[in-house]
Formats: sequence, C-alpha cells, structure tokens
Amino acid sequence: MRTWRSALQYSTTESVSAITTPHNSAFASEERISSLSDRERTILRSIVHNYILTADPVGSRTLSRRYRLSLSPATIRNTMADMEEMGLLAHPHTSAGRIPTSLGYRLYVDDLMQVEELTDSERRAIEATIEGSPQAATDVLDQVTDLLAEVSRMLAFILAPDISAGNLDKVELVKVATGRVMVVIVVAGGLVRTIMLEINSPISDNDVASAGRYINSRLAGMRLADIPARITERLAGDSRAANAIVRLFLDFPDRIFSLDPRGEVHLGGARQVLQQPEFGDPERFKGIIELIEDRDVIVHLVKERPEGVAVTIGEENSRDRLRDFSVITSTYRSGDATGTLGIIGPTRMNYSKLVALVDYTAKLVGERGR
Repeated sequence: MRTWRSALQYSTTESVSAITTPHNSAFASEERISSLSDRERTILRSIVHNYILTADPVGSRTLSRRYRLSLSPATIRNTMADMEEMGLLAHPHTSAGRIPTSLGYRLYVDDLMQVEELTDSERRAIEATIEGSPQAATDVLDQVTDLLAEVSRMLAFILAPDISAGNLDKVELVKVATGRVMVVIVVAGGLVRTIMLEINSPISDNDVASAGRYINSRLAGMRLADIPARITERLAGDSRAANAIVRLFLDFPDRIFSLDPRGEVHLGGARQVLQQPEFGDPERFKGIIELIEDRDVIVHLVKERPEGVAVTIGEENSRDRLRDFSVITSTYRSGDATGTLGIIGPTRMNYSKLVALVDYTAKLVGERGR
C-alpha cells in the first residue's frame, strides 16, 4: 500500500489520517504523477472539480471561461487529448467534453486533492448525534449511519466492532414478558450486544437475578470467543445450572455469544444515493439495489480494507459489484475491538469533502467507545 497524507487540515486542531491506496501501478503510478506538467495538473484538477459539481462532461471552453486558466480553448483541448491518451480522461461519444477515468480520479486523490474543512454546522451535527445517542451500541451505529448518509448523499455503512476478541465484562438479564428475557452482553470497553431469549417455563424475578449472578461469577473476564467451547465446564456441575435461563446458556452458547457479521452491518442512505444522476441508468440502478440488498458484499469489502482511511475507485475494487463505485472507509476503535465505517457512491463524488467526513466521524465514534 502507498500512503498519502493531506497537507490541509479539515478541522482547526486535527489533520486527516493517512490514506492508503492500491499499490497496483495501473491505478497509482508514481511515474505518471511525476510526468504531468503543471498545465496538465491544473486542467485535470479543474475537470474533476467541474464534473463532480455538474455531472456533465467538461469541454475546453467551459474550463477556459469558468476557471480562468489563461489558456486558449485550443491549448486546453490539445492538453485534454494528451491526457486522454494517458488514460486519465475519457471522451463519451455523445459529448464533446471529457470526464475523469478511475486513474484520473486516483491521481487527483493522491496528488492534487486538498481535503476540505468540514463546516462548523457539520461538525456540530456529527458531535451531537454521537454524544446524544443512547447507550445501546446498535442505536448509536444506526444513528451515525443515517447521519453519514444525510451529509454525504451517498450510501453509508458501519460494521460494528468485532467484540469476539474482547473480554466479557458482565451479562445483564432483564425479564421483559412472560417467557421472554433480554440478555445484554457488555464487553470490556463498553461495547454492548443484546439478544432476546424465549423460555418455555415460568420464571420469577428471583430466577432472573439468581441466573445473572451465577453466570457472571463463572464467565466474567473470559474472552468472548472462548465462551461457547468452555461454557459447559464453567456452568455445568452445579445445582444452579438447573435454572431455566442458565440451561439456555448451556444449550445455545453459539447463538448467544457468537456474531453473524452480516447482522452487524448498519446500512443507510438508499434514498440519498439513488438521487445521484448516475443511477438514472437502469444498469447502474440495478447495481446499487443489488449492493443494498446483499450485505455480504459489505462484510467482504471491509475485510479487505487496511486500517486507517482508505479510498478505492472504480476498477480498483476487487469485487465486480463495486467496479462502478468508489468506496471511502475508515477504521475506528472501541475498547479493544476495531470497526469500520464508510460510504459507497459513484466514482463522481466529492472526495476532498467526503474523506474529511468519514475520517472525522470515525474518530468521534472511536472516542465514544473509549
């Protein structure tokens, strides 16, 4: 992985984290970057900015007039033709203008982009959402996902931290109805998971309290991932194991203590991302809908991401369903566990703003989990 760091701060106190990019020379060639002239860099940056803003192919007269490049349209046109040969620009057959390719975006992100500052109102909205969220981890991540989608106008996702590597702090049992008990699993560092258990026998408040004390006395401090294999030796062989709730822990430890990663993906922003003009194309519309409906793609995507902030663009994404999209992610820590949040959208996205948004949000989510 090649590391890129923005020289521009997105807040008054912190600079954006290092961004990792693919090492594949087809997408991040140092030779191509160094060989671009100042004129080519200026024109590429202007084309990316204009295309992100308008979603329309960019012509030489538009660049000359809007960006005051002090170059004639003919000179700009010739330079654009050269960059098209280099694979940085594409020339849609229905238009005289050019659009950036995945490689063009890559060079922009790696070498030409300056990360925008988040506005005061955007920072306050993120801070208020995270600080004012309820304690339950699921509710926090749902609200943060919705906020990311609303601000970015893209598809937003958060993969909850993998708490299986954490140590069990305590188990809380709450009787919510006849024959139903809510199990709250609290992991060191404050991470919380809840699950509902159905019990086919009468249970009293005293049964619930007794089961909670016994389970905690025998399991607290254990690594969560180790509990299913060792729960019999830890809980069985005692008269208190006859408690109906304790029996459920003994019979279904995998259900209670093991996590299905697909169930830990929080996804939002379908309405926002479908408003992007790219999804007027039926094939692209179908592609984003399939992505929304198949959370396995998100799970596998996250497994392939490095720690920190990462940006992959178009064909850089290894999975076919993501070849028409760009993905910006950042990892965050909650206690001893690591989670990932990010956004997915068309390659025509405001990278300079969205990198700052994802990075800042991840830092605040991580701080909340300390």
